Amino acid sequence: MYLIVGLGNPGKEYEGTRHNVGFVFAQKLVNTLKAGEFALNKKLKSQITKTGDLVVAKPQTFMNLSGEAVSLLVKYYNIPNDNIVVISDDCNLEVGEGRIRFSGSDGGHNGLKSIISSLSSEFWRIRIGIGQNLNEPLERFVLKKIPKSDAKKVEDIIDKTIALLIESTSEKKLENITIVREKNG
Repeated sequence: MYLIVGLGNPGKEYEGTRHNVGFVFAQKLVNTLKAGEFALNKKLKSQITKTGDLVVAKPQTFMNLSGEAVSLLVKYYNIPNDNIVVISDDCNLEVGEGRIRFSGSDGGHNGLKSIISSLSSEFWRIRIGIGQNLNEPLERFVLKKIPKSDAKKVEDIIDKTIALLIESTSEKKLENITIVREKNG
């Protein structure tokens, strides 16, 4: 069984923001798999749905406390670390890029930092590039809505990465890979 966790912040005011790319990924994955709707599990502090060998979750603890929910999910479902996949935004990747990696640092991402603190650094990460604006504080940048000029690129890389994730988990073989969006679109 795999635990797929999309990181984000709960609440309408955060919908469509760069920091909620993990939530968007989780919802698109569930839609692609035609899985059931997410349901809030207060005990596990997450919105959860399950399909086949996948548990897909959106922690409701806010980004900086994601480790609380992920730790509860891992314990409840008894998921080994090599079957945990966490999806987050990444300002160090350009818009239209993605990366799947096992282990590593938090890269300055507070959600990943919280999970590493609660579990360990040994889990899969899918990072979706959101770029950055060096003239704006990162805390403000990530909480802004994704501009229309970037939305298609983000959507494309999410779709491409979901296809890879579905194929990899069905074959039980995730691999480190960098994904780039085709430039002609």
